[in-house]
Amino acid sequence: MIALITPTGRRKEQIENCERWMRNQTYIGDILWCVVDDCYPSTIMSLGEGFGANWNIIKLFPEPKWRSGQITQGRNIRCALDTIEQYPEVKAIFIIEDDDYYKPVYLEAMIDRMGEYDVVGEKFTIYYNVLSRTHFRNRNDSHASLFQMAFTPRVAELFREQLNERFIDMAFFDKLYKNGMHDRINLFQGEDFAIGIKGMRGRQGIGAGHGRHIRGINDSELKYLTKKIGDDASYYERCYIHYGSSRDKRPDKTGIRKHPGISSGRKDDNRRWFEPWK
Repeated sequence: MIALITPTGRRKEQIENCERWMRNQTYIGDILWCVVDDCYPSTIMSLGEGFGANWNIIKLFPEPKWRSGQITQGRNIRCALDTIEQYPEVKAIFIIEDDDYYKPVYLEAMIDRMGEYDVVGEKFTIYYNVLSRTHFRNRNDSHASLFQMAFTPRVAELFREQLNERFIDMAFFDKLYKNGMHDRINLFQGEDFAIGIKGMRGRQGIGAGHGRHIRGINDSELKYLTKKIGDDASYYERCYIHYGSSRDKRPDKTGIRKHPGISSGRKDDNRRWFEPWK
């Protein structure tokens, strides 16, 4: 059995896509999926329809509920880990982030590459902002992003110890290296089994790159994303905003064309771009 952890809350479009990507997985073993929603009203009540008999989906609703400005990712992951501990048959644990894209072979390919290792992940992550249709490849050559890794219960406690850190993935790999566990890690590259999606509506993610002023390669016609994920790119098409459209062509003080409801591009205002869609 493998276990998946998905923290979510007030992210309706994200969790709908995530459910779609998980339902399409080719992995045929038993799967325990812990979905943690810390917002009210919940957006996961109908989650789970159409999954195979090998899926056991557990919905968790921790208290207190999320409030604006809080980062509850670590708390929610810890809640799911507490549940997973009750299933000793779990051999690998994945963090499935609700806004990211997973190819149908993702779980199967990751388990194949785990083998006798304790941690497996893909480095040099692709990030794609669907709000601005720009993409870039990250330079993470010594760690895998949280959404793009899996680990065994043998190192789960070490992972748990990093849940108070803002960037859990970096802290986890740093601790692994400090503990001399280099040979317990399998970091591979070049497959792009998952893509980090930025810029979707609702409660904003905590990582960089969710605002419109992300620096990256332009993909205004969605050709790059379509090349990477095929027809699934259509699910992100409606997120796109054409900046400098006829709706508002007035440049702001930064020289970046504004769109109604979008931030000025100042770093201190990055968190506010999504407010019109609350």
